[in-house]
Amino acid sequence: MSPVRDLITVNVNMFSGDILLTCTYAPDVNPEAYSRLSAGRSIYSYCPELHHLDKLGFKMCTIFRLDRVSSVTVLTKDGSPHSMQIPLMVQEAAEDVGFEKSCISYFCLEGGELHEISDLTVRKARHYSEIEALLPFAQIDRVAEVLRGEDGCPNDRAETFETVVDHLREEVEEIAAAIESGDGANLIEEIGDVMFNLVLLGRILKEQGQGSLSDVARLAARKMVDRHPKVFESRTLKY
Repeated sequence: MSPVRDLITVNVNMFSGDILLTCTYAPDVNPEAYSRLSAGRSIYSYCPELHHLDKLGFKMCTIFRLDRVSSVTVLTKDGSPHSMQIPLMVQEAAEDVGFEKSCISYFCLEGGELHEISDLTVRKARHYSEIEALLPFAQIDRVAEVLRGEDGCPNDRAETFETVVDHLREEVEEIAAAIESGDGANLIEEIGDVMFNLVLLGRILKEQGQGSLSDVARLAARKMVDRHPKVFESRTLKY
């Protein structure tokens, strides 16, 4: 493993090839993941407590503009208000100078586990209103996870694909009844019951290693876009 150098204090002419940019927390949070991402890369750290973020942005712009770097891997600790700024500054610098963003990879450590983060997710971190709109979906998924967990609900833990499908049949009939009666409040509640059962199917899917609710949503969205080429050919989705 190459030595770790402070990105701000290293001369810009020294940057070349594949580099890893990490916050100062990451190596201690998950040494194994840090070691794996460090392999074959020159390692640089950035400490927001020591250097203003503007310095990081200016430095990355110059590094990208010199065009001696082949790829950049960013590793930060999720949940740290300082560390979360690093991917944003790297992304902005790349966009400002036209560096190929497919050559940048983002990773974060949450609860000690390594997660790869897309360029789009980094971009969405700038838009609080859009994150707010997504939170209810994350919340219901988390509720299902807890209910299926070791200290969760015995009934929910006992659910299987087959039993959830039975529930869905009943709930869809209740949706139809709510529509027929014109009861808007009840319709919302019944749609929520269907949604929870779909989320429950997603949890079971993940527990069995067959996929996740994210995979389901991504595939469904892609399918609908592909089925309507005339609608989407001139539109760029924000997600």
